Amino acid sequence: MPHIMTTTAAASLSGEEIVELCRRHTLFEWSAQAAVDPIPVARAKGIYFWTPEGKRFIDFNSQLMCVNIGHGDERVVQAIKDQAEILPYANPFMATEVRGRLSAKLAELTPGDIDAFFFTNGGAESTENAIRIARLYTGRHKIGARYRAPQVR
Repeated sequence: MPHIMTTTAAASLSGEEIVELCRRHTLFEWSAQAAVDPIPVARAKGIYFWTPEGKRFIDFNSQLMCVNIGHGDERVVQAIKDQAEILPYANPFMATEVRGRLSAKLAELTPGDIDAFFFTNGGAESTENAIRIARLYTGRHKIGARYRAPQVR
């Protein structure tokens, strides 16, 4: 395969080129790196995603459960655009209207007297902080885990 420029993109890459670049320059989680065989994804809409060559797949996994409403839902796209025009990012220790409204809504929906919430930037941070909270609450320090265990829901 010819060398591919990685600093600028003059034209769209083929699926093979995307996979080659990603395998060369990124690490894939939970995989033996030499055996990983990712599907190149160029676009998505509704329940489908497509490779650069136009092969269509039904996304039964909702891209790791993050787009259960479907890809490219116009309401979500518009909400993202609207928020980006107002405030695209705020440090996690800042107070924002969106954070306040979401917290109040969660307090309405959760059972019992649960009315305070801890927002994180991702799964690893969530797990780390859950461990800290559990240790603080129980006074215990040992953690049981299984290799590649599924997340408990």
